[in-house]
Amino acid sequence: MDFSLIRVIGVLFGFACCVPVSSTGQNIVLGVLEDHAGVYVGDPYFRAVRIVFKKSGPDWQLFLDDCPDQNCLKKTASGYPADMTWTIAFDGKNLGQITSRTPKEFENYSRVGQEEITSAGPVPTVGERSTEFAGMIAAPVYRPLVANSQPYFRDPDVWRPAQLPGRLVTLLREQFRKNFPTAENCVDSDEGVPKPWPYTDDDIRVLKSYSSRNGWSMSRLKLEPYSCDGPADDPFLDHWFAISPHQDVQLLGSGMWLVDAGDYDNDGKSELLFSVDRYDRGGYELFYDDFRKHVTFEFSYH
Repeated sequence: MDFSLIRVIGVLFGFACCVPVSSTGQNIVLGVLEDHAGVYVGDPYFRAVRIVFKKSGPDWQLFLDDCPDQNCLKKTASGYPADMTWTIAFDGKNLGQITSRTPKEFENYSRVGQEEITSAGPVPTVGERSTEFAGMIAAPVYRPLVANSQPYFRDPDVWRPAQLPGRLVTLLREQFRKNFPTAENCVDSDEGVPKPWPYTDDDIRVLKSYSSRNGWSMSRLKLEPYSCDGPADDPFLDHWFAISPHQDVQLLGSGMWLVDAGDYDNDGKSELLFSVDRYDRGGYELFYDDFRKHVTFEFSYH
């Protein structure tokens, strides 16, 4: 497969290539322990830690800026720490430590930020390999896990799966309609001609919901069924919404799924890490400060 482009987006601020220093004087680098089915068909599976974000002052930022060409690709590895020790976390628990090392150069754009695991012990895993976590490649892999350069892993906001009451589901569907007032669908896949579709509230499915101890909730919604043959339009993608304790609803984004929640900078509030799963794109999004801020790392597979 030809990996020819990486597009990295910083939502809030400019970037620097150095390791960050937090307001407490500690360096905080956030990575993701990934499982991969290889780059080409027949390649063996491998695990790696991808460095994605850093804490700089009050805000999270990309660890490094965009890498637009092959010349940058050869040099960018020098901006990463040579060796790292990571605390691997999931669901507010410490799963153990591993060490990793940055290669002399990254082989292709999809590997930017990935460090080779150098520790001799077992690498933490949660559950079994599944296509649920596979993204564009579609091969079953272990779920990604948060890797923190500091031993911060607890989830003080206590995010848990939840069944939302009917009044919140109504608010979610109302906000969905505000963001996607119209949709086109097909009578069946054989006809293949999209036409205006006056979808009902029952067609807006609430697929997954979580709530925190602080009164926040978030849900993944999807318009179903999609009967056309081909890529779905925006209304038919997965969409995540957040609901504040005051029942204000906001769209967080589309084409992503929740990796984990935890207080990765030890400020007493949990951040939420999502995996990007969009057409021809992967990456991660980190939400913090009660969903007022977020930062995105995104790459293209082709």
